[in-house]
Amino acid sequence: MKNKNRKDDSFPFSESSNIKDSIHNSAISHYVEQTHSLSTFYMIAAVSQIFLGLTVVTVSVLGLIQPQWLSTSLIMIASVTTMIGLYLLYITAAKRSKHNSLLRNAMQRIMQHKN
Repeated sequence: MKNKNRKDDSFPFSESSNIKDSIHNSAISHYVEQTHSLSTFYMIAAVSQIFLGLTVVTVSVLGLIQPQWLSTSLIMIASVTTMIGLYLLYITAAKRSKHNSLLRNAMQRIMQHKN
Protein backbone atom coordinates (compact mmCIF):
# COMPACT_ATOMS: atom_id res chain seq x y z
CA MET A 1 0.00 0.00 0.00
CA LYS A 2 1.13 3.49 -0.71
CA ASN A 3 1.39 6.06 2.01
CA LYS A 4 -0.72 9.07 1.13
CA ASN A 5 0.02 12.51 2.33
CA ARG A 6 -2.39 15.42 2.46
CA LYS A 7 -1.32 16.87 -0.87
CA ASP A 8 -2.43 13.73 -2.73
CA ASP A 9 -5.99 13.93 -1.34
CA SER A 10 -6.71 17.49 -2.41
CA PHE A 11 -8.09 18.64 -5.73
CA PRO A 12 -5.78 20.15 -8.29
CA PHE A 13 -5.85 23.94 -8.28
CA SER A 14 -7.98 24.27 -11.40
CA GLU A 15 -10.68 21.90 -10.11
CA SER A 16 -10.88 23.48 -6.66
CA SER A 17 -11.19 26.99 -8.05
CA ASN A 18 -13.94 25.87 -10.43
CA ILE A 19 -15.90 24.33 -7.59
CA LYS A 20 -15.49 27.43 -5.43
CA ASP A 21 -16.45 29.76 -8.27
CA SER A 22 -19.48 27.72 -9.26
CA ILE A 23 -20.88 27.75 -5.74
CA HIS A 24 -20.79 31.51 -5.26
CA ASN A 25 -21.44 32.81 -8.76
CA SER A 26 -25.19 32.98 -9.12
CA ALA A 27 -28.07 33.92 -6.89
CA ILE A 28 -29.78 30.62 -7.72
CA SER A 29 -26.86 28.58 -6.44
CA HIS A 30 -26.77 30.71 -3.30
CA TYR A 31 -30.50 30.09 -2.73
CA VAL A 32 -30.09 26.35 -3.28
CA GLU A 33 -27.18 26.29 -0.86
CA GLN A 34 -29.29 28.08 1.77
CA THR A 35 -32.36 25.85 1.39
CA HIS A 36 -30.50 22.60 0.84
CA SER A 37 -30.57 21.30 4.37
CA LEU A 38 -31.91 18.45 6.39
CA SER A 39 -34.88 20.47 7.60
CA THR A 40 -36.00 21.00 3.99
CA PHE A 41 -35.90 17.24 3.51
CA TYR A 42 -37.98 16.80 6.67
CA MET A 43 -40.54 19.32 5.41
CA ILE A 44 -40.89 17.54 2.07
CA ALA A 45 -41.14 14.17 3.82
CA ALA A 46 -43.79 15.46 6.23
CA VAL A 47 -45.93 17.01 3.49
CA SER A 48 -45.75 13.88 1.34
CA GLN A 49 -46.56 11.70 4.37
CA ILE A 50 -49.62 13.84 5.15
CA PHE A 51 -50.76 13.82 1.53
CA LEU A 52 -50.37 10.06 1.11
CA GLY A 53 -52.04 9.32 4.45
CA LEU A 54 -55.03 11.49 3.60
CA THR A 55 -55.22 9.91 0.15
CA VAL A 56 -55.41 6.41 1.63
CA VAL A 57 -58.07 7.53 4.12
CA THR A 58 -60.11 9.12 1.32
CA VAL A 59 -59.88 6.04 -0.88
CA SER A 60 -60.92 3.81 2.01
CA VAL A 61 -63.81 6.02 3.07
CA LEU A 62 -65.13 6.17 -0.51
CA GLY A 63 -65.36 2.40 -0.43
CA LEU A 64 -62.90 1.72 -3.22
CA ILE A 65 -61.15 -0.87 -1.06
CA GLN A 66 -63.59 -3.73 -0.88
CA PRO A 67 -62.92 -6.00 2.13
CA GLN A 68 -64.15 -4.06 5.13
CA TRP A 69 -61.43 -5.35 7.46
CA LEU A 70 -58.70 -4.23 5.04
CA SER A 71 -60.32 -0.84 4.61
CA THR A 72 -60.58 -0.36 8.37
CA SER A 73 -56.98 -1.35 9.02
CA LEU A 74 -55.74 0.93 6.23
CA ILE A 75 -57.73 3.84 7.68
CA MET A 76 -56.16 3.27 11.09
CA ILE A 77 -52.62 3.04 9.70
CA ALA A 78 -53.10 6.03 7.40
CA SER A 79 -54.54 8.13 10.24
CA VAL A 80 -51.54 7.42 12.44
CA THR A 81 -49.21 8.14 9.52
CA THR A 82 -50.95 11.46 8.88
CA MET A 83 -50.68 12.43 12.55
CA ILE A 84 -46.97 11.59 12.58
CA GLY A 85 -46.51 13.67 9.41
CA LEU A 86 -48.29 16.63 11.02
CA TYR A 87 -46.11 16.29 14.11
CA LEU A 88 -42.95 16.13 11.99
CA LEU A 89 -44.05 19.22 10.06
CA TYR A 90 -44.76 21.08 13.30
CA ILE A 91 -41.43 20.15 14.88
CA THR A 92 -39.48 21.08 11.76
CA ALA A 93 -41.26 24.42 11.36
CA ALA A 94 -40.79 25.21 15.05
CA LYS A 95 -37.07 24.51 14.88
CA ARG A 96 -36.69 26.60 11.72
CA SER A 97 -38.52 29.60 13.17
CA LYS A 98 -36.70 29.22 16.49
CA HIS A 99 -33.37 29.39 14.66
CA ASN A 100 -34.42 32.51 12.78
CA SER A 101 -35.69 34.21 15.93
CA LEU A 102 -32.46 33.37 17.72
CA LEU A 103 -30.46 35.00 14.95
CA ARG A 104 -32.83 37.97 14.87
CA ASN A 105 -32.53 38.44 18.64
CA ALA A 106 -28.74 38.28 18.47
CA MET A 107 -28.68 40.89 15.71
CA GLN A 108 -30.97 43.17 17.74
CA ARG A 109 -28.73 42.84 20.80
CA ILE A 110 -25.69 43.74 18.72
CA MET A 111 -27.40 46.78 17.23
CA GLN A 112 -28.58 47.96 20.66
CA HIS A 113 -25.13 47.45 22.12
CA LYS A 114 -23.58 49.45 19.28
CA ASN A 115 -25.87 52.40 19.90
